[in-house]
Amino acid sequence: MITVTTQNAVMTELRIVALVFTFLVSCQAARSQTIFSDDRPRLLLDSQVGSETALGYKFPSLSVGPSFEIPIKNRFELQAGASYSPDKKLITNDGRVVDVTASAVGFVNQRIGFTAGVERGWLWTSEFDKKALFPSAGIVLRNDYFGPGRFYLSYVLPTGRAWATTNDPLTLQSNRLQGITIRQETRSRSHMRWGVESGLYRFCDEGNPNDPQASRRCHLGISALATFSFEFHLGSKSRFSAPGAIDTDDF
Repeated sequence: MITVTTQNAVMTELRIVALVFTFLVSCQAARSQTIFSDDRPRLLLDSQVGSETALGYKFPSLSVGPSFEIPIKNRFELQAGASYSPDKKLITNDGRVVDVTASAVGFVNQRIGFTAGVERGWLWTSEFDKKALFPSAGIVLRNDYFGPGRFYLSYVLPTGRAWATTNDPLTLQSNRLQGITIRQETRSRSHMRWGVESGLYRFCDEGNPNDPQASRRCHLGISALATFSFEFHLGSKSRFSAPGAIDTDDF
């Protein structure tokens, strides 16, 4: 009887160990599946609508254009894009803008990353043409407030010249725009994204570039935009997308 009881106890313990082992293996498999990601490049057709009247543009502000996202090794991502905007300047009542952007994102874990980028913009009006460079750096946080999403917080650094010199004349001064940009981007279904973007910027009006002693009037301005994008995955899925994986996309 003792022998039978002992054997039953041993078998029960073995069953428990087997169940625990199976559970741990399942958990580990599920955990491993979450790090598998779809590393296909993503093409997006972007659009924005909102207000940038505080930055000198007539309402509403509109822009459209393509962009690319290229994931690299689960932890890095390259981004590039271009946009066209028929926005009119308030002072000329006409104008058009073209922007080209490039940035890189590096994630330290599954949630937190750092980003750095640069934007080149060209403005044409009936009275003047202008171009500017906008470097920026910040952080990006993955979230799931309304679905898979990302929150970007970045600081735009001022560039450009404000004053002319004897050997280097200057016709138009740089606005020396700088400030904080925040953007929340959310994916709805597999091929649609929506979000909001807002910025608080400091910039200066045009003055006399030949008189460094003269002061320029500077302002704070707020922009507010809604963003909509259609997303397309390019190519076929790679080894990173395992069958039944919990998360097969590193967005």
